[in-house]
Amino acid sequence: MKSIMHKKDGTCYLCMMLHSDYSLKQTQEHHALHGAGRRKLSERYGLKVHLCFRHHTVDGGPEAVHRNAETDLSVKKEAQKAFEKRWPQLNFREIFGKNYLEEDDRWQQASGEAETELGFRFIEE
Repeated sequence: MKSIMHKKDGTCYLCMMLHSDYSLKQTQEHHALHGAGRRKLSERYGLKVHLCFRHHTVDGGPEAVHRNAETDLSVKKEAQKAFEKRWPQLNFREIFGKNYLEEDDRWQQASGEAETELGFRFIEE
C-alpha cells in the first residue's frame, strides 16, 4: 500500500518535520514500524515515510532513525496517529502489539494541535 503518512515527492519526512526543509533530495523508503513482523504490517497499512540518507541509516547523521531512538519514536508516534485517523474502528495496540502515544499525544491529536505544530502537510485520501 502507498504511504498514508508521506507522499513520495522527493522530500524527506524528517527534514520537513524537524527542520521545515522541503527541498528535494534523494530518499529511501522507511517502514515506520519494524521488527517482530511489524514491517509487513507497516506495508499493509501504509505506515511508511521517505527519508534522506542523513535521516535514515546508521551511517547517516545523529538524527537518523536507525541511530537515534528519540527520532525513531517520533516517527512511530506519527505512524500511530495516521493509522488511528485513517482506521478509527481498528485497535492499533491489538494489531501492532504496542501503544506509542501517551495521553498528551492523544489530546493533541483529538484537538488538532499536532497537525499545525509539525509544520508539514499530511496526506488526505
